[in-house]
Amino acid sequence: MNCKEIRMFAAIFGQDFNLYFAGLECDYWKKERSVQHQIFRNIFNQVLLVRPGPENAVTNVFEPMTEQELTYGCGVHFTIHYYKDYTLEVGLPVAFSIQVENKTYCMCCTQENTVQFMEKEVPREIQEDRSDIIFIQKSVSPTDTKAFKFESSRNPGYFLAFEKVENLSKLILKCENEVQVDESIHMTVSQIN
Repeated sequence: MNCKEIRMFAAIFGQDFNLYFAGLECDYWKKERSVQHQIFRNIFNQVLLVRPGPENAVTNVFEPMTEQELTYGCGVHFTIHYYKDYTLEVGLPVAFSIQVENKTYCMCCTQENTVQFMEKEVPREIQEDRSDIIFIQKSVSPTDTKAFKFESSRNPGYFLAFEKVENLSKLILKCENEVQVDESIHMTVSQIN
């Protein structure tokens, strides 16, 4: 049995002597707002870049880029979709999308703990308590308002991270090392105007 906290509000007895609870909320996420033109950087100041490839394959890498190269449509301007949380998670539930070559891609995690970008829109509501597109945004430090770590809601304990793969820094899901600070799961988010 899972012992999670449940929101309960004052109960009243109806005229039929049945017990009624007011304000009960179900476990799901509902999109509240979206913030566009967000740039993700790793600790080496490399920018997360998404490129469509052959046969609907989409690659994602971290690359060094100048501010002049961060133009709209080049695969670096993400939209962060904030969801209202009915599950009492510690952190903010978010989803990420990006528009490249007139197509919208949504960041997803898989059962195999990989990160993929799928061509689809971010839904307004998600009726489950876990989702392949929802990540829980958590602060890295109380003093740094731009650095975060993003935990997969589908695979708890796994965070968005970067890893060197064949001379490329790739976006991956990585299990957090609870003994040591793992800076590969720290991402800086900033807005480009």
